[in-house]
Amino acid sequence: MRGFKWAALAVVLAVAVFMVFRLIGGNGGGNATKEEDLKVALDSDVERLNPLTIKNPKTFIVSWQIFEGLLALDDEGNIAPRLAAEWSSEDNRTWRFTIREGVRFHQSPMFGGSEQSREVTAEDAVASYTAFCGADAYPAFLLTDILAGCSDYNSGKANTVSGIRQTGPMTFELELTQPEPFFLHRLSTAWIAIFPKEALDPANRDAWGLSQVVGTGPFQLESNSESAVLLSRNTDYWGEGGSGDVSNISFRVIKNDQARLDAIRNGSVDLMFLPPNLFPATLAPGGGLKDSLAADLNLIKYATFNSHMIGFNVSTLDDVHLRRAMSLGIDREAIIDTLFYGNARISGGTVPLIMKDYKPLISSDSLFDPAEAKSELALSSYDGRAIELLVHDQASSEQIGQLVQSQLKGVGINIALTKVDFNTAITRMVQGEAPAFSMYFDYVFSTPELVLLNMFDSKKRPVPNFWQYANPAIDAELAGLRNLEPIDSRAKSAQIEEMVVNEAPAAFLFQLDSLLLMRKDRKAVTVNAHGHFDFAALESGE
Repeated sequence: MRGFKWAALAVVLAVAVFMVFRLIGGNGGGNATKEEDLKVALDSDVERLNPLTIKNPKTFIVSWQIFEGLLALDDEGNIAPRLAAEWSSEDNRTWRFTIREGVRFHQSPMFGGSEQSREVTAEDAVASYTAFCGADAYPAFLLTDILAGCSDYNSGKANTVSGIRQTGPMTFELELTQPEPFFLHRLSTAWIAIFPKEALDPANRDAWGLSQVVGTGPFQLESNSESAVLLSRNTDYWGEGGSGDVSNISFRVIKNDQARLDAIRNGSVDLMFLPPNLFPATLAPGGGLKDSLAADLNLIKYATFNSHMIGFNVSTLDDVHLRRAMSLGIDREAIIDTLFYGNARISGGTVPLIMKDYKPLISSDSLFDPAEAKSELALSSYDGRAIELLVHDQASSEQIGQLVQSQLKGVGINIALTKVDFNTAITRMVQGEAPAFSMYFDYVFSTPELVLLNMFDSKKRPVPNFWQYANPAIDAELAGLRNLEPIDSRAKSAQIEEMVVNEAPAAFLFQLDSLLLMRKDRKAVTVNAHGHFDFAALESGE
């Protein structure tokens, strides 16, 4: 099941739970009882803060304040430098990186000496990337299929990763198995961070991610418990984006939705995610906040790389006319208005519409056509039998399923809903036991080429190619993306997506906006498409 480790499922995967309620000491010198400047309510437990094992993006909201990667994604969707000051490649196969000079790790006893810190070097990058190829590294999926030697290291066939080479005190290179012009987009996410090589020392294994959490980010760990994580400002931060006035951040775990809403209304927390099930209680019909909340709270909307769909197992539902009929019979706009108060974008494909320089060829106006759905149904071999649609307990899956069931009945297709927990839904999808399934993905990739290569290449069956889709012609088209310049590969990606959608491996529905509630005594926080919150730049005042 190693192939199951794919980030498309990240936002809905279960998180690790601390079994013992206890306060764990910070990184040396911090006062865990200081007044909290910013209080953020989380709806799930914060996982162990080890970059190698984090799965849930809600934990990344915390960890990305502490850790940084070589690269990041700016507000316009461009690759931006972080710990890598420079990078280059002449052939899109060997990529060379220069580590930024003068960046120091947070203070920690693991370093010893009077300063209990040191400068980041290429040796740390090599150690980190090698560890991310390991069998125990959840984000290994980002590298195993492209970085030379990573797959062998992951499976235990090699003791080193042949494609990772240190070339100087502050330089190293990554060699790929084949050219990939969009390779840097694999590295723009929080999933792969640089941490000190000392973290891999067996002597630090028990403490790493708990009492020892050491990165280079704008905030550092003060304390860590089952119910809260407290971070304090890194006064030695190298970056230019730390102009805000937040001295420390408390992340508080409040799992009950209504309790979180009550907490932000009474001022005991400053920021919370607004789940769809709270939309009726908080949003007016037009999508803005109700008057009873608007006096004290701001509503912040931001978009991430996500896609919601009704997926089909094309081996079970092997009639393309039936699949097309199902897709054409779904009124996406009605689902968005009914469940999400308009906070979503209709999409006919799986590539996020906000990806830079991507112009899809599929018009949203052509997606819902009941008359055409009936025509396609007439061409199919459908005999009126009930088609099982798997729904689960995440992302409004059951409510979406109910609306789809009602809509498809209107074009003559009978849908039988089966509700299971999310993990069971994933298991049935992977095993090919779900003819149709309500699912959504949050993509770790920031470019359409990587989304399509992972979702529709036949070699990616059964995960993340959950629809078991296989078309040799599409495989060849996808492989050809690596030979194109970015502007051409974006255009080609749109053509490939259109060809795939015509075979209806799924009824792609929409891409959901994320909503936050925030107290008005803070300016709005900025969030990039990977879900990185720039708390370091956050200021007081409306």
